[in-house]
Amino acid sequence: MLAYLSYPVYKKALGVIKNKVIASGIVAFLLVIILTVPFIIVLGLVSKEAYATYNTLNQQKLGTNFINVVCSDQDSWSCQNIKTVVGFLPQNDLDYYIQSSIRKITVFILDNFSHFISSIPLIMLNIFVMMFIVYYLLKDGEAISKRIKSILPLKGRHKEHVFERFHNITYAVFYVNIFVAIIQGILGGIGFFLLGVGSPILWGFVMIIFALIPYFGTAVVWLPAALNLIFMGYLQNDNTPIIKGVILLAYGIVVVSSIDNIIKPKLIGTKANVHPILVLIGVLGGLNLFGFIGFLLGPVILALLMTFVEIYEEEKTELKEYF
Repeated sequence: MLAYLSYPVYKKALGVIKNKVIASGIVAFLLVIILTVPFIIVLGLVSKEAYATYNTLNQQKLGTNFINVVCSDQDSWSCQNIKTVVGFLPQNDLDYYIQSSIRKITVFILDNFSHFISSIPLIMLNIFVMMFIVYYLLKDGEAISKRIKSILPLKGRHKEHVFERFHNITYAVFYVNIFVAIIQGILGGIGFFLLGVGSPILWGFVMIIFALIPYFGTAVVWLPAALNLIFMGYLQNDNTPIIKGVILLAYGIVVVSSIDNIIKPKLIGTKANVHPILVLIGVLGGLNLFGFIGFLLGPVILALLMTFVEIYEEEKTELKEYF
């Protein structure tokens, strides 16, 4: 699919360079750069912010004397609310629960980071294999396309129908996902700007990147930002950051994250002439069956399935005329 989507770029490069080997090599290399560099940058930014937040909370000794930190002013709104919450906890031991939660989060992060580090050789191998395959698919794309068309056991017009549907759904899924991710990033950046969160443009860009990653989404950015505002408000006995954090939390859930599920199936369905329900089922089923790449493969497979069903119905109708 990457080779197919980047084929127009390859044709333009070939028109300039006039050499299939060099043109396909350049496009394959650029694909690797485009797919890896932004994620490396974003991972560095998020890690830096997470470390800074951890240090801030650690300096405040949040996990060992939360009540004393928050209740420096016994009559403050923050203190009264915390005491109310603590009253519902067994043994009123809030510090224990905070320490336990921090410990679990730390272990989870360390385990996953260790797994990521140990997986780097496999990731590099997969990237090399991807680049190698994309290179040959671009270089020999026309021959491969002709071979596929020749072996499909369909009539000529049906073959064209299948290829046209594949083209439409592939481009629709790819470009609509990018478009919706940009919209989510812009909305997230606007929310950060209006609520006074630092670097709204930078974090809007980060949200665009994470919006393209299934299972994560923009919540990776706006949720910690909202919780950070709420915690800082409690620690400083200031209601303004708390209110901003709650507003950002609601804005992230209702606006930034929800728009993905509302407009994406509709746009893909309209562009590719596929029912939005099939698109939604294709995305969810694809993710469950194929993992990360499933959000692209799922809708494509379902769309092709419906195309073959349509071909079957057409052929069946024609056969009835003879029997």
